[in-house]
Amino acid sequence: MKNQQTSDTPDIEKHKWEERYQEETAPPWDTKLPAPELEQYFAALDKKPGNVLEVGCGTGTNAIWLAKQGCKVTATEIAPTALDKAKASVGGEKIDFHLLDICQSSPVSDSSQDFVFDRGVYHVIPKGERGLFIERIASALKPGGLWLSLVGSKDENRENPENGPPQLSAADLINLIEPFFEIIELNRSHFILPDGAKHLAWKALYRKRS
Repeated sequence: MKNQQTSDTPDIEKHKWEERYQEETAPPWDTKLPAPELEQYFAALDKKPGNVLEVGCGTGTNAIWLAKQGCKVTATEIAPTALDKAKASVGGEKIDFHLLDICQSSPVSDSSQDFVFDRGVYHVIPKGERGLFIERIASALKPGGLWLSLVGSKDENRENPENGPPQLSAADLINLIEPFFEIIELNRSHFILPDGAKHLAWKALYRKRS
């Protein structure tokens, strides 16, 4: 018999994330380095955001980096092993960690966050749940709050589409997101893996509509 799940318990089986984090070799997206796009964004700010939500924090690298910038960080993760590793990596930083699927429940109050970050989470959300994911992000943000998202790009030609992160077109992003967000920036970037492999990505910055 399978374990029963509450509405707040993430369905980790459908993505096999827990299995990936239990393997001896770290998953390819776990670079142990803060996302360069996140660092670049913060470097250009005059004032750092106060309340920050990271969706899909993995082993905590970006959440810890955000906390070191003086942000009040809430971080979610769907895989218990990844979350345990994230908690074990924290030094003196204060981070509010949550084991949950944001499509099932939210870790924060509505209109409470200044900034949301996800690195490679939106592109793994099942197509039928993407609208709900966007609504959750929009609900968490204050009016005018910003969401920085890194997504695999369909403009990269691959012999095997399964080799690398999921790929979305610009239309896949814009069509669902525009009712809730202004598109501030949509540029090319790359996921750079620990083995040096590079995969084309979208770097998207959105502002919640008032």
